Amino acid sequence: MRIPYMKIVIYVLTFIGYCYSGYGSSILKSLRDAVLSSEVLFGDVFKNFITLSKKFKTVHEIFDTAVEENCIFKCPGYPDVHPQKNKLHVPSSDGCGSLGMKIDTEYLPAPEMGKCCDDHDICYDTCNSDKDICDLDFKRCLYKYCDSFEKSAAGEILIKGCKAAAKMLFTGTMTLGCKAYLDAQERACFCPQLGSQNQGKYEKEKFKKPKDRKNYNWKSDL
Repeated sequence: MRIPYMKIVIYVLTFIGYCYSGYGSSILKSLRDAVLSSEVLFGDVFKNFITLSKKFKTVHEIFDTAVEENCIFKCPGYPDVHPQKNKLHVPSSDGCGSLGMKIDTEYLPAPEMGKCCDDHDICYDTCNSDKDICDLDFKRCLYKYCDSFEKSAAGEILIKGCKAAAKMLFTGTMTLGCKAYLDAQERACFCPQLGSQNQGKYEKEKFKKPKDRKNYNWKSDL
């Protein structure tokens, strides 16, 4: 295939001359703005896609841990090693809600329920705490504030609505709280290194008295 070099040179020179004229500059500016706009648009789309992918990964991990019958924190790779308390860690709370979504206390039937969420978070964030006990104490705390409404016609409606909200919060921790519990336990605990244990075992084997040489038919050098 023969490439018409002369035509290409003529077209390029014509385009350059057109660009330097008053007519071509506006077109170039429009093209530049279009390119910049598309860059921003697709850049935001790509950024949002990455964020969305991370969210899907988090949700996938949450549902993976939710299918576990027993939500128990174990040392990775050493399930027989008992986790120890991290003395540098201070248990903390971040209110009601999970998965990055926070529930303001003003939307709860009783604002005091926020304290139940804080106590529940601290329980999760305490090394070797039992998740089932944390969840049960959380349920009792929520229902306690619901029962504090006055016993009246309007109070009965408030109590039912309060207990419905409490049940929703409690059910959320029962079904989707395993990952939050395991993440909190990983921060609150540490797994002791097995190096010292293995070293002690090695030293015992090293200085262990050898068996009688007669059993191995060894000849005495004496």
